[in-house]
Amino acid sequence: RSQGLSAACVSRAASRAIAMAEVRLIRTDLPKTHQQPIQEAVVKLYKRCVTTCTKDKKKTKAAKRSDFAKALKLSLDDSFGEHWHVLVGEQLGFACKKRNSTMGIWKIDDTMVVIWQSPGIEEPEPPAADTQPDADAAADASPSPSDTASDSGSPEGPALRVIEPAVVEEGSEVSSVVAALRDELKQGLDREQDMQALAQEMRRRLTADFGTIWHVVAGSDFVVEAAADRRNHVIATHGKARILCFQHEQFKGGRQIDFERVLNAMPYLLLALICFAFMTHNTVCREEFPDP
Repeated sequence: RSQGLSAACVSRAASRAIAMAEVRLIRTDLPKTHQQPIQEAVVKLYKRCVTTCTKDKKKTKAAKRSDFAKALKLSLDDSFGEHWHVLVGEQLGFACKKRNSTMGIWKIDDTMVVIWQSPGIEEPEPPAADTQPDADAAADASPSPSDTASDSGSPEGPALRVIEPAVVEEGSEVSSVVAALRDELKQGLDREQDMQALAQEMRRRLTADFGTIWHVVAGSDFVVEAAADRRNHVIATHGKARILCFQHEQFKGGRQIDFERVLNAMPYLLLALICFAFMTHNTVCREEFPDP
């Protein structure tokens, strides 16, 4: 009986905690019919995965947020089509391109929750690019300098350490992406204290060097659940800051062009076209011989 009473007390305490938590919708362009069910899913899954998670007392806050991000992405993919991205954390900045009517940003106490889908194309930026992010509330996302000050282990600052992928093949595009990140950090170490500015500058550099469409997050405490068919996905640390970037575009209907598969199929397509041209030539240009 005492165990049941204890469990009931924990459940009531957790319920009070989520009730007391301040849930604010910061910004969204979701359709009116989607806003309420998605916000309810955000609150319900946050309560289940973060606030009332008592199964494993040793689970860290980061692990709970990761569980929440995975559960929310799965819910969005099942309910509104695939290829959603989910960002959860605090003390972060992000520069991500969104598809119209797919972006939502909430804050639950100090935790920011961001959802979005990728567009299919991205127009080139004008020479004087707007400093505001595509899908964020800068005032809420920007950390203070004291929260994100990096170690100064050397005159040039801390080295960039790649976490994912575990192995970076020399000469690959991912290795070029890592080199671009390193170079950008060397050129603007003072921006590391402003995670929003760092994410925006990283995105501009990656877009200029490797084309569209890039999504970049920088900060000290966050998790991202991105679409499975992303490419050039890199997670790295630089002092106390973490940097995550990946490329992903999504065309209408939730489908994405798999460029690698298209390139691999090109020889077979050319062979089929040659055969078709040969058969057409024989049919059209065949000489008719008279019967003997």
